[in-house]
Amino acid sequence: MKYLQQLKDDLLTKFESQLTADKVHLFLVNGELASNVGDINYIARILFIDCRDNDPFSLLTFIRKWFQSRGYPVPDLNFDSEIIDAETYDLTVDIGLVDKLVINDEGDYHLCPPKIWSETLSDWVTKDIADAVDQ
Repeated sequence: MKYLQQLKDDLLTKFESQLTADKVHLFLVNGELASNVGDINYIARILFIDCRDNDPFSLLTFIRKWFQSRGYPVPDLNFDSEIIDAETYDLTVDIGLVDKLVINDEGDYHLCPPKIWSETLSDWVTKDIADAVDQ
């Protein structure tokens, strides 16, 4: 979940002429942590206010590729937009996510990194291990 802050930072860097930090907001909404499993299902919402770009799909495709490039499953993206004028819009993007939590007896937790299939190792490994083996 904290990794989503990096997504926000990367969006601000990539679209620095279209977005400003005070007009990009990240929320966690509609979550569920079931009592009998370690999966947490939730929706991360990014609200973009006064985007100065005529192509909201560039933001959506960036978000999609961002998850893919880090070895995360590509999430469902749902969005709403309010067009202000020909060059400006507000955009709300809801990102459906499932993270794996390991919760210890003391109540502390950590996220399990996502795994991808490595043909070289014939096993499921984290993306950084797969990248290191392939180099």
